[in-house]
Formats: sequence, structure tokens, C-alpha cells
Amino acid sequence: MDFTHLSGQTILLWLLAPIAGWLLGWVLEYLILGRLAKHSLLHRTLNGFGRWMGMVGGLGLALGYGVLPKHWHDEALLGWKMASVFITTIFLARLVSQYFEDETAELRRETQTASLVQTILRVVIYIIGLLVILQMLGVSITPMLTALGVGGLAVALALQDTLSNLFSGIQIIASRKIRPGDFIRLSGSTEEGYVTDITWRYTSIQMISNQTVIIPNSRLASAIVTNTSLPTEEITARLDIGVHYDSDLEHVERVSIETTLAVLREYLNDSDAEPNIRVRYRGFGDSSITLSILFPVPSFGDLVPTLHHLIKAIHKRYAQEGIVIPYPIRTLEWGKNSTPPKP
Repeated sequence: MDFTHLSGQTILLWLLAPIAGWLLGWVLEYLILGRLAKHSLLHRTLNGFGRWMGMVGGLGLALGYGVLPKHWHDEALLGWKMASVFITTIFLARLVSQYFEDETAELRRETQTASLVQTILRVVIYIIGLLVILQMLGVSITPMLTALGVGGLAVALALQDTLSNLFSGIQIIASRKIRPGDFIRLSGSTEEGYVTDITWRYTSIQMISNQTVIIPNSRLASAIVTNTSLPTEEITARLDIGVHYDSDLEHVERVSIETTLAVLREYLNDSDAEPNIRVRYRGFGDSSITLSILFPVPSFGDLVPTLHHLIKAIHKRYAQEGIVIPYPIRTLEWGKNSTPPKP
């Protein structure tokens, strides 16, 4: 380019405008960020970004007030528009990324799939910005979009199972109904255990037998799942017992509650704990009156060991209190024309 036709004032304006815009953006960024919380969304998004926005703004002012030849002005205006789109694209990608990071902060500590989704969102925004810039340069993006559509359809058909697992994994993460560390049970299946990892393709479950089950996300998303960790980790356990018909039911109820309370306090290492323990008589059995002891345990993993200690304690305490747990008894009556078996 030949700059000899430009006046000294115009050259000075074009030199000072971006510098002044950069400095003004830095000052505004400093003033604005000083009023925002350090870890807020806007603070992390604008940090180090205001000065570049100020520089682009300064170039825009120079275009408005500077005197340039026609062809130079058009080229400079196009460059300014492209720079504006570029800066806006980076800003939006950064804003969306930071917002998604805040919303999935806990998940990011548990699984890497949240990072994958964040990357996909940023790539989509960059592609949109690139297409806008190409449109400004006069490149027709219609054939490109058509090619991308046809190619995307072919890829979608070829990777149907993979994409199904990917979007199912995103759905599982977004709903937060199944999280790493939860104990889940699949309806109509023997798979149950603790969720150890959720990736873009599958979910890993560690069973109580210490085996790992790999379940595709698409199957998990369409299954009926029982999550024992929701809404809280605490669950209500039940122990069914039968006592003799001659038992004093008030005495049985009192002894059952006292024994269960002692076991829970010992298991929880809290002598002052007051868990909600209930005894409910359920019916008249063939040889006993059946009852259920309902009591809370901290998590599903505590259920089996707690029942183990409680059964031993109940058996011992009932024996001390003279409460009889009868053996199953069934009386057989023989008709007049039937012959009883020989002893």
C-alpha cells in the first residue's frame, strides 16, 4: 500500500486510536472488575478481555472519523467487522464455557464427560463465528452447509450407536439422577452396585461382589433405575420377625426398640443418637405373630452389616427376656378314608 497520499493527521489517528482504545478498555476493565466478586462469572469472563474490545472499538472510531481513500476504507471496514466478529465469538465461547463450568462444577470433579460437553459447546460457537467471517469475505457458505448436512447425516448413520450413547450420557449427566458414588439397581436385571464412572459412551458400576459392570448409556437412559442414594443417602431398613402367640406384644415392642437403638448407637459411634425406630405388627402367621422393625441406616452400604449385628443382638435379647421365636409348625389332619403314614 502507498501511504504517501495519507495526511499526517490521518496516520496519527490510526496509530493513536487502537492505543487509546486499548488503554480505555484496560481502565474500564479495571474499574468494572473491581466491583465484581473475584470468582463471579463476569469477572472470569471479562478478565484480560476488555482491552482487546477497547482496541476494536478504537479502530471503529478511527474508521468513522478518519479520511481514507474509498478502496482503503472498504478494506479497513471489512477487517474491522471481521475483528469484531472474532472478538465476539471468543467472548461468547468464553462466557458459555465459564457458565457451563459453574453449573457442572461438582460433576467435573466426578466425571470427565462434563468436560467433553463443554468442549463441544465451544467448538460449535467457533464454527458459527468462522462461518460468519467466511460470509463477510464473500465465500458462499450454502454449499458448505449442504455438504456438512449430508456429511453429518452419513456420519450420524454410521455412528448411530455411538451418538446414541453420547447423547444419553449427556442426558444422564444433565438430569443428575444418577451420579458417581450412587448405589443403583436396574429393573428386571441382576446388575446393581455403585456407580464409579460416567463417560461419553458407557457407565461403570462396581457390584458388591467387587466386579465391574459396563453398561451402555443408551440402555441405562431407557431403563427403570432404582437409586438408593436419592433423595438422600439415608435409607429405611426392615427386619421381619415372628414371635409366639403367647407373647406380650407390648413387651416385645419395647425390647425390640431398645435392642435396635443400642445396635444403631454402637454402629454409628454416637451414644446420644435418637434414630426413628418403629415396630409394626403385620399379621397372624401359621405359627407366629409377624412384626417388622423399621430403622434408618446412613447408606445402602451400611444395610447388610447393620442387619448382621441386629439379628445377633435380637436373638440374644429375646432369649434373655423369654420371648420365643417359634419354629414353623403345621398340623396335618387325616380324613376318615385316608391312612396315616407309618412311623
